[in-house]
Amino acid sequence: MCGRFTLTVELSTVIRIFQVHWDYKSFDYSKRYNIAPTQNVLVITRTEESREISLMRWGLIPHWAKDASIASKLINARAETVDQKPSFKPSFLHRRCLIPADGFYEWKKKAGEKTPLRITLPDQEVFAFAGIWARWRSPKGQDIHSCSIITTEANNQMRDIHNRMPVILSGSSAHHAWLASNEPAVLKELLQPYGGPMVVYPVDEISNK
Repeated sequence: MCGRFTLTVELSTVIRIFQVHWDYKSFDYSKRYNIAPTQNVLVITRTEESREISLMRWGLIPHWAKDASIASKLINARAETVDQKPSFKPSFLHRRCLIPADGFYEWKKKAGEKTPLRITLPDQEVFAFAGIWARWRSPKGQDIHSCSIITTEANNQMRDIHNRMPVILSGSSAHHAWLASNEPAVLKELLQPYGGPMVVYPVDEISNK
C-alpha cells in the first residue's frame, strides 16, 4: 500500500519535469515531508491542450457516494482490479492523473515492532505515482476533487518490507501514455512493480504521527 509520502522539491522542479501549465493564483505550494491521507496533494491532469497542476484530496470519493467519509477507505486502488471495481473503474477509464513525489514511507515489521522506512529513487529528483481522480458534489453543492494512488505487488527490493507498493511511472513516455491512452490494455501494462534501483533507509518514528 501507500499510506504516507513526501514531496520536498521546489514547485518549479515539478513544473519543469512534468511540463505542466500552472495558474499562479490557483493554490499555495509548500514542501512537505509527511503527506497523509485526506490531505490535499499535488496532482497533474491532462486537458486537450496541456497538462495542468492542482490540489486534490487524497482519498477517492466516487461520484455516487452519499458522503465524503468513504474517502479514507479509498486512498489506494489495486492495479489488479482498478478496471473492475465500481469505485475505481470510471476514473481508470476517463480520469487518470500523475501524483508527484520524491519518496514514500513504509513500515517494516520485526520482532513485534514497526520500523518506519523512507524509499526514494537514487537518480530522480521527483517521480510520479499512477493515480486516478474523481469529482464529487457535496449535499451543499460544493465540488470536491479527490484522488487515489494505484498500488501493485512489491518488487524484489520491497518484498521483505511489504507485499504491496505504489505504481511508479518511469519516464516521460509512461507519463504520456498514462494520461493520454484510451486503450485499457495499454494502461494496465503500465501498472507494474518498479524495476529500477531504490534507496531504502530508516527514519525517525515521528513519521508515524
